[in-house]
Amino acid sequence: MAIKYKEIADRLEKEIQEGKFNQTKKLPTEEEMIKEFEVSRNTIRKAVTQLVNRGYIYQVQGSGMFLREESVTDYINLGSLRGLTKDLKSKKVETKVLSLHVVEADELTAKGLRCAPETKLYYVKRLRIVDDEPFSIEISYFKKDVVPYLNEEIASSSIYSYLIDDLKLNIGFADKVINCEKTDEESAELLHIDPFDPALIIENTVCLTNGTIFEWSKSIFHFQKAKILNRINFK
Repeated sequence: MAIKYKEIADRLEKEIQEGKFNQTKKLPTEEEMIKEFEVSRNTIRKAVTQLVNRGYIYQVQGSGMFLREESVTDYINLGSLRGLTKDLKSKKVETKVLSLHVVEADELTAKGLRCAPETKLYYVKRLRIVDDEPFSIEISYFKKDVVPYLNEEIASSSIYSYLIDDLKLNIGFADKVINCEKTDEESAELLHIDPFDPALIIENTVCLTNGTIFEWSKSIFHFQKAKILNRINFK
């Protein structure tokens, strides 16, 4: 069962995208949303935090919750766990599945996923293409006891939509590590850059709301195309 505050955040996100609040440029008050959704104040505040992290709104104490101006340029949002398709919503995002099969965790992946060696994992390697140009390579490992089924059709679309909408996983939080590396020949060929050109790397360790790690992944971005956004709110 999906967590209520996430359901509310998803509904409000959809309404923001559809322009429901364009005239006022602000969301209803907490009291109005408590009555509308028939939930507690804490649930509404958690939903609002989700929208802040996704970059849709900002809060002004005593005045309300206002829509942020949309940026002309799309960015990879570090505060989001909703995938590239959501982050680059104004662009055409396509996916080419390079490899998908079940493997046993070796020493490295077992350490990353905090699991026993030989644990069954789904290994997925994908090329993400944005506006007909190679954008990133994603290499992901999913615990098979949490994600029991993946196929090429799912991997060619949005894996996270499948995890949330079909498997009903309650995805909670992630640790993200950013660094730069020189690109190997295989990755350079896929990204249409020169071997040993720099690449922006984001490593993700993603957990369910109960703290269970279910994904360990590495994304290799075209150094000339990827831009990172991290929204920071000062309390």
